[in-house]
Amino acid sequence: MSPYAKVWLHRIGAFLGLAGVVFVAIRLRGYADEIDFHRMGTGSYIAVAALASLFGVSNVLLGFGWRSLMLHLGAPVSWHWAIRTYAISQLAKYVPGNVLQFAGRQAIGVAAGIGNGPLAKSTVYELGFLVVGAALFSPLVLPLIAAGIPDWFGWVSFASVVAITLWLTVRVGGVDLCMAAGFYLSFLASSGLVFIAAYSVAGGLGDFTLYPAIAGAYVIAWLAGLITPGAPAGLGVREAVLLFLLSSLSDAPVILLAVVIGRLITVLGDVLFFACEQIFSWLYRTANRRN
Repeated sequence: MSPYAKVWLHRIGAFLGLAGVVFVAIRLRGYADEIDFHRMGTGSYIAVAALASLFGVSNVLLGFGWRSLMLHLGAPVSWHWAIRTYAISQLAKYVPGNVLQFAGRQAIGVAAGIGNGPLAKSTVYELGFLVVGAALFSPLVLPLIAAGIPDWFGWVSFASVVAITLWLTVRVGGVDLCMAAGFYLSFLASSGLVFIAAYSVAGGLGDFTLYPAIAGAYVIAWLAGLITPGAPAGLGVREAVLLFLLSSLSDAPVILLAVVIGRLITVLGDVLFFACEQIFSWLYRTANRRN
């Protein structure tokens, strides 16, 4: 590939990341209008900031999972490059279309000298892992939709199917593929935990034994948003699914407030992930130039 082509591919990837920043700013403005800040005290603000930081850190799991996929596909990349590429391209998921994050990652990867084949395959693998991984959380929501099922049945079934899936993955695909599956599952689980906290901040009071079900409901709602074409970051779809699944636990206003707070946390977390990676990269380059 010519140097000219590489420069333009880098610019395309950066442009898609910048477009994501613009749409994130628009989204944050909308969330600010939807939240009744008078109902939130200082503790709530601190909790939102802490949860956004936690979600931002959890994005590293996605970068690790993608790197493991690249290793499995015979295109090894460094941890730093994988996380940097993920941080730049990830914000493009907020652009309508819900696919530009993959286009941005493809452009950045090709500009770095990686073949189109492994990059495209990694996207297919990643989507497969996220869809299947999120579906594995389905047993957790059984106590919410089926009367008479004990709370423990959901999380025991979940732990069983996850263990079986990881065992099959390592047997069929090897260690790198199993590690990728583990990273993606860990990200989904951490997202569910963050939503439990957002639900509590919104005033949702549920039985502690139902917390796994609430986390599972969020992951299932996230999956519905992921597979819905044209919904930027699943906007609208997740809300509808969560209203359906959590209607037996709380009133609609509480659920919707939890959804909005959860959205605010995830968007802020994505921005923090992007910003921290940019700062780290600048410090890394500065240190190398001095050496």
